[in-house]
Amino acid sequence: MKHAYLIIAHNEYPVLKSLLTMLDDERNDIYLYIDRRSRALRKKMRDYQMLKAQFHLVSAPIKLYWGDISLVEAEFILMEAAVEHGTYSYYHLLSGADLPIKSQDYIHDFFRQNAGKEFVGYWQSSEHQKDLDRKISRYYLFTKSLRPSDKWHALTVPFYNFALILQKLIHFRRKREMGFQKGSQWFSITHDFCQYLVKEKAFVLKRFKYTLCPDEIFVQTILWNSPYKGNIYHVDDDNEGNMRLIDWKRGAPYVWRRQDYEELIHSNQLFARKFSSDQMEIVMTSDIKSSLCNDSLLYFISLP
Repeated sequence: MKHAYLIIAHNEYPVLKSLLTMLDDERNDIYLYIDRRSRALRKKMRDYQMLKAQFHLVSAPIKLYWGDISLVEAEFILMEAAVEHGTYSYYHLLSGADLPIKSQDYIHDFFRQNAGKEFVGYWQSSEHQKDLDRKISRYYLFTKSLRPSDKWHALTVPFYNFALILQKLIHFRRKREMGFQKGSQWFSITHDFCQYLVKEKAFVLKRFKYTLCPDEIFVQTILWNSPYKGNIYHVDDDNEGNMRLIDWKRGAPYVWRRQDYEELIHSNQLFARKFSSDQMEIVMTSDIKSSLCNDSLLYFISLP
């Protein structure tokens, strides 16, 4: 069965183009969501053609904001578009700044061998659990203006802080309807769980609307409290859990560079994030297949 790639992008056209080229396989369908504010990127992708994979540019996008429910809405838009179009073996959520670090043959074989497993990462450390409690126990207002670059940030941040301080003073805590969990936003899930998640959309959008960074909480929470909990691939290691190589120790996250090539190709993960055209030129060719690279299609050359 085919795989559906659900991609959220807002910049980095060279990286996005490389990503789409590396996913261009007859066994894949691509669903691309571009932030409404990224008009230049959307214009470039409007007539984009793929040779083998079916390509779908999601229409009527909304504006996306860090830490806000809009990111969750975008994920549901992508999942619904894919589920309505067909039945897929797996649904992979990627950023436009991600790349596969294994070949399509390797990736499809991996998911065949692990059919039925849900690849969702969980952050289980005490620090993450404390952060999770902070994010789900209060009402977070004006989350669309959290970034200092937002034009309304200076105006709304006093109200944002006041609302949190007031809730702490009166010892207010939101109801915990279930066991909440937290982890990486990016996932690879089965058709059955994807359908289950889409059916929970109304609850998710209501409960997580005023939660901080709900995109890192809602999938983990719904899966944890679902009949599919027993299918979680790896609950104790986030990178292993969703098979994505993401380095949070050297960055937020770290941007992979040319000198990291050996680490990338020898990783047992399937995808990596994030990449930037500011750091290197990313080049892919189907002719580059080496046993040393585990059939990776990835290599780097320095920018001039």
